[in-house]
Amino acid sequence: MEQTGRILVIPSWYPPDGGYFFKEHSEAINRRGWKVDVLVNRVVGVRKLLSHGLSAIGPRRINDEEGLRVVRSVFLKLPGNEQNNIRRWASSTEKLFNRFARKHGNPDLILAHSVTWAGYAASLIAKKHRIPYLIVEHRSFFVWSTPEARKMVKSFHIPFFEQAYRNASRLVPVSESLLNGLSSLFPWIDEKVEVIPNMIREDMFLPPPLPRQPEPFVFFWAGRLEHVKGIDLLLQAVSELKQRTGAVFKVRLAGRGSLRDALEAQARDLGIDDMVTFLGRISREEIQDEMQHASCFVLPTRYEAFGAVLIEAMSAGLPVIATRSGGPQHIVYKGSGILIDPEEVSQLTGAMEKMMKEYAGFDQTAIRSDTLERYGGKKVMERYHRLFLEMIGVSN
Repeated sequence: MEQTGRILVIPSWYPPDGGYFFKEHSEAINRRGWKVDVLVNRVVGVRKLLSHGLSAIGPRRINDEEGLRVVRSVFLKLPGNEQNNIRRWASSTEKLFNRFARKHGNPDLILAHSVTWAGYAASLIAKKHRIPYLIVEHRSFFVWSTPEARKMVKSFHIPFFEQAYRNASRLVPVSESLLNGLSSLFPWIDEKVEVIPNMIREDMFLPPPLPRQPEPFVFFWAGRLEHVKGIDLLLQAVSELKQRTGAVFKVRLAGRGSLRDALEAQARDLGIDDMVTFLGRISREEIQDEMQHASCFVLPTRYEAFGAVLIEAMSAGLPVIATRSGGPQHIVYKGSGILIDPEEVSQLTGAMEKMMKEYAGFDQTAIRSDTLERYGGKKVMERYHRLFLEMIGVSN
């Protein structure tokens, strides 16, 4: 495929610190005919520096990673002043861009994943170099559906958001719920918005080669072990379901986070630690394997911008249980799973019981087919391709 133009991707976070969607998204853009470079300015805190030594910083380097030219550098975050760290990181990223551009030239456009803080850094770069940029927004707290989400946005954040969004050529929220939240903060953004959902890799998160076994019933979850993800609620529901039905089932949790010790203690206190397995952080391939051996994926999140893990599970043919927390209610339909209200343990318990009883009624082949129809990489990437051409003034 003939190369269309050059795109520089600036992610707010990137593997190995999460952000696997950003990597896969960049690879898909590259396959669509654009030359993609990725500028990764990894944030390292003082605690990590003390535990890992100077090896945590390492030299700036340029790697070829799955066909992408990836420029990697490290930024040391200082304790205390978040506002100062935002400015320092953005300035550091701008200097990293300047060194890159002197050697490789300016890209045709910049794609920043999330305003915090790649979008803000892109606004500084674009102002100096007159390069159009778009922001793909993923931040769940912009769903704005709970007081907890609103507290994530500090008053001093607003000027940074304002500058980044106002100067962007386009803004791409990944769900309608995210757009609604952003519009409540910045009513003027509607004129530059196009909602494009996250994509699913069609060559990954495949159904199992053999039919799933009905017993034991396995509920699977993957993500960060943090309050927003609602694992404490899931553990309460597991306890209630065990007491109510005496059913035999397992729960497997993949991911790491600050609440792991507390959640393991909660499972012991509830007497369900023999039913719940904390897997820790596992690879994407291992997550796919877990999904192929699970019966149902459950996402009891308190607020969620999209829910990429839902479409991964559904691509593997899994029915899902999710909350009406922003993005999920636009993803899950009656034939693919069950929606409940956030923070409602009794509803979650009931949904898990219903899933176990009515599991045979979910058509796993249809779940995958519908997921690829709506979120398949080729279809989603075609929308981005048209948007990129529009931004650089090339007719399709």
